[in-house]
Amino acid sequence: MNQATDASLLARVPTPVRETLVALFAGLAFFVPITKGLGEERTPLGYVLIGVFTALLLVRTRFPWVVLAGAVALQCALVLTFTTTPVSTLGLLIAVYTVSARNPWRIAISMGVLVAAALVTAIGAIIGSLTAQYAIPVTVQVALAVALGQTARIRGAYIAEITDRALRAEATREAEARRRVAEDRLRIARDLHDAVAHQITVISLNAGVASAAIADRPDAAREALHTIRESSRMVLREIGDMLATLRSPDETPEAISARGLATVTDLVEQFEKSGLVVTYAMSGDPARVSTAVDIVAYRVIQEGLTNALRHGPGTADLDVEVGPRSVSIRVSNPLVDRSYAGTGHGLVGMAEHVASVRGAVEYGVTEGCFVVSATLPIAETGTEE
Repeated sequence: MNQATDASLLARVPTPVRETLVALFAGLAFFVPITKGLGEERTPLGYVLIGVFTALLLVRTRFPWVVLAGAVALQCALVLTFTTTPVSTLGLLIAVYTVSARNPWRIAISMGVLVAAALVTAIGAIIGSLTAQYAIPVTVQVALAVALGQTARIRGAYIAEITDRALRAEATREAEARRRVAEDRLRIARDLHDAVAHQITVISLNAGVASAAIADRPDAAREALHTIRESSRMVLREIGDMLATLRSPDETPEAISARGLATVTDLVEQFEKSGLVVTYAMSGDPARVSTAVDIVAYRVIQEGLTNALRHGPGTADLDVEVGPRSVSIRVSNPLVDRSYAGTGHGLVGMAEHVASVRGAVEYGVTEGCFVVSATLPIAETGTEE
């Protein structure tokens, strides 16, 4: 059994039991005749003092300084009362160790010097003179007790620090795990909105057209139903792509990364089929834009046009400029309801997309038009983890 196992087993023993065993062991040590020293007579007073000494040690961890003072006084009284041996100082050394283990080294050393001086003085009083034969062993014993106490204190502080560090690391890991779960939930919600919001809007509008035209304009109704069918297919495809994103170890699977500024023309055509007239202009080379920024730019345009389809009279202006260092996007549309303020989940998700690549976006009502304006860096400068 190694030392760590021994310490673990000792720690499992209840504190009162440990204190009692230590006190009894120290009391019994007074009766171990290792050497014959200063006299042979053992008086009843000596046995009383031993009993008091043993009882005092029971509370050494609760009142270490009080126990030490009592132990020094009793030890000196025992020296003056009857024979003591090197082992019979064990109780005092235990008290010295306890105080040393609970105080800084300066206090511990000062305490050890005073205790050793008191014992040496008591021994000198009984033998009539002070000799190295008695002074050195006592001093060495006290010094060892102080040193062991300081070792225990340092070890305890080290273990406490390691334990605290481990607890803080565990708390940090748990906080990081919670943060990642929250970010994943947010990303899923954002991706789900991106996947279905536009197409659901198209389905809803065309369902209304089909319902109104089915009686007297069957061709228009059929066209609307065809659009609904195509939009439903696209919803299923978008959801499939989103699931592929969640399952893929890559940040941007091929199906997702295929959507960008190069496919904005197709996106505009989809909106125009839904009845939105888009005035579209692009300048610059989209190929210069990094993949992550390209996808975010696409999502900004998609959200801006979806907003125009929902809340506008059926027209929108889209301007995209790929500059030397940034991509500028502006989507504007007149408003049917002038009280619309733009507080939907889609706009919030769009802002989060833009923030993920360290871009900037503004949206709001300007002169009767709802305007979405975004500036994105050409290269991805930071992403959400």
